[in-house]
Amino acid sequence: MEFKSIDSLHDLKQLFMLHHLSNKIIYIVGILFVAAFVAHVITKKLKIPSVVGDILVGILFSIGFIKKAPFLSAEHKEWYSYLIHSFDYVIILAVSFISFIIGTELNLKVLKKLELEFALIVLIESLATFALVTTSMLIIGKPLFFSLLLGAIATATAPAATVLVLKEYKARGELTSTLLIVLALDEALAIIIFSFVKPIALISISPALHYSLFNSFLIPLVKIVGSIVLGLNIGYFSQKLMGVYSEQKSKKILLLLATIFGGSDIAIFLGISPLITNLSIGFAFRNFSKKYLGISEIIDTLSLPLHTVFFILAGTQIEFHNITSKSFLVVALVYTLARMLGKVGGASLGAFLSKAPTNVSKYIGLGLLPQIGVSIDLAYNVQHQFIHFSDVGQFILNIILFTTIITEILGAIGTEYAISKSGEIRT
Repeated sequence: MEFKSIDSLHDLKQLFMLHHLSNKIIYIVGILFVAAFVAHVITKKLKIPSVVGDILVGILFSIGFIKKAPFLSAEHKEWYSYLIHSFDYVIILAVSFISFIIGTELNLKVLKKLELEFALIVLIESLATFALVTTSMLIIGKPLFFSLLLGAIATATAPAATVLVLKEYKARGELTSTLLIVLALDEALAIIIFSFVKPIALISISPALHYSLFNSFLIPLVKIVGSIVLGLNIGYFSQKLMGVYSEQKSKKILLLLATIFGGSDIAIFLGISPLITNLSIGFAFRNFSKKYLGISEIIDTLSLPLHTVFFILAGTQIEFHNITSKSFLVVALVYTLARMLGKVGGASLGAFLSKAPTNVSKYIGLGLLPQIGVSIDLAYNVQHQFIHFSDVGQFILNIILFTTIITEILGAIGTEYAISKSGEIRT
């Protein structure tokens, strides 16, 4: 039985039993973790962020590389591709956990004190990135709807690589605090920008299409507000319950996982953002609790394996046969340069205008380069919404995945450089 002949869940079950695929899943997971351990040892020796090693491990085990392995049969390559794609849900759970971590860094007292600084940094770097990427795509001859969509997706900044580096080096200080808050606000703003740009892009393709104000703007806004309300409610009741088990670590671990992953499940079921939901849950834990919950140690313990799995799986998604054309490489290069200029230049300008400390103005942008996470969700959204232009959706997704190799590695190294120069490394 082959994958192409599968018509039902029964057929899939038969395939798993016939080829012992359940065992092979364990083989893959085991090999990936062994490779990740070796990569972490090497990166530690080389004194570079461990996330770089995780991504390279993912690329080494990517579907594109495995398909070129001469010692594997076509059938083995097919099931490997299927199994790797079946791990997509792990990426959602890992990003949700990362969003929760970011939320726990959002101290309401600090936000009130420095609201102008954060607002200017996030607004200017996001709008600058959108404008630069959109304009650069138009200059190289790409259509308006493509340029708008890629520009909107470019505004998203993924916190995973940056957070991992900050935790790895136990960073503390003005730059670290500002960076964490900016990452959280940036995530929400990227979704808002994309929600407003998407209907404009659709209309630019087919002027005959008519979108009501409700469909174009209010529905996305309702989803964002709904995500925040859901997250705050879940977070409020969960932190109350955790206060009861403050001295029982095992129960706190189970409750924390149930809260984060359960919140993601509810958000997905309701069709709202699991990322913003968990961001709000983390915010509730930080600001609604009247007693010390002691979850920082739990977060540190759980974050390493989740971060590792996330970055390895991100690396495995690269499909090299789709990224070898000259036109693709030109778009990828222009996109990467325009996005980096928008993020670094815009963030520095926003920090300067808000009279932020010098080290924040100089280095804040270096921690905003990573993009995988929200950007992948938005790229998948393009594929689903622009079904009559599926090749465009796949092209955009390939751009994001390919440039992720560059942005994640440069972002991790840039963050380490920034906190080092700012004197905020505590290890």
